[in-house]
Amino acid sequence: MKRSYDVLRSLPLWGALVLIAACAREMTPTPTRTLSVEALSSPSPSSPLIPEKSPVPATPNLEVTRTHGTVPPDASPTPIASPAASGLAILSFRADRETIMPGEVFTLTWESTGAVQAWLYPMAEGRLLQGVPVSPTGSQILTAPVDLRRPLEYMLFVFNASGVYASRNLRLPLRQCPELWFFPHALAECPSGPPVVSWAAYQPFEHGHMIWIQARDEIFVLFADEQVRRWRVFVDLFEEGMLEYDPTLTPPPGRFQPIRGFGLVWRNDAEVRSRLGWALQPEQGFTTRIQTTARERYNLLFIQALDGGIWQLDPEGSGWSYLPPTNGR
Repeated sequence: MKRSYDVLRSLPLWGALVLIAACAREMTPTPTRTLSVEALSSPSPSSPLIPEKSPVPATPNLEVTRTHGTVPPDASPTPIASPAASGLAILSFRADRETIMPGEVFTLTWESTGAVQAWLYPMAEGRLLQGVPVSPTGSQILTAPVDLRRPLEYMLFVFNASGVYASRNLRLPLRQCPELWFFPHALAECPSGPPVVSWAAYQPFEHGHMIWIQARDEIFVLFADEQVRRWRVFVDLFEEGMLEYDPTLTPPPGRFQPIRGFGLVWRNDAEVRSRLGWALQPEQGFTTRIQTTARERYNLLFIQALDGGIWQLDPEGSGWSYLPPTNGR
């Protein structure tokens, strides 16, 4: 939104197993080697909040999810009742530390019995990522991504000559968040990075709100005309010299027609105009801070409001909420 105060612009799992099983009888164990870990990508309502500067709780390595079964050619894994019947087992799967920090070098070690083939997979939010073949008993030296903001997770699969498999997962929590949230009582997870400081504008409407964030060149429309509050986001297309408002539209007494970028969205999108109604007061400029969660998908966006409160925008427009300012703001 190209306003007169733009001088402030400088402010700032299983599908993979089918293929593995098909190859298990033909592949020989791969010698232990050093890997580099691919960084896990970053981008809901009523999430629990914790005090600012609280470190991520440290928990020990968890050896869980001990799954056993065979993998038919065109079917999901089928568990078998007694893993001992196949003589296949993962005896251990651990790391040389209980927590991790971005950029740290660490070692995974494991031991199995009855296996002729093994695969190691990094995981993200319960999903298997690109795996590599490893020795049924061995170790790997890895480096945590420098932009890591979530726990590291791995899944180890071992196979016997008949294609029966066993699996175990391991989780390395972050020792602490590299950056802090810009507001108190923040989420019990790390932000994707430090807060972005930006010039912004805000305008309240009869049935919602509009927020412009200069750093993103976007306009957020928050609807408050239904029980589940939704939101939409628009690229700010307003340029100097364009029509700032529609002179043929006359608002009721005590109401206002939005202008410039807000007005362009309001006039051109029928849903926005009909759902928001008229503006309750002129727009106001202010300096805001924004931050997002570091999930692989379905992230939350937090925007500091004009009064110091926090707008929480839930993933993909699914909802929003407003957190009033605290004494510490």
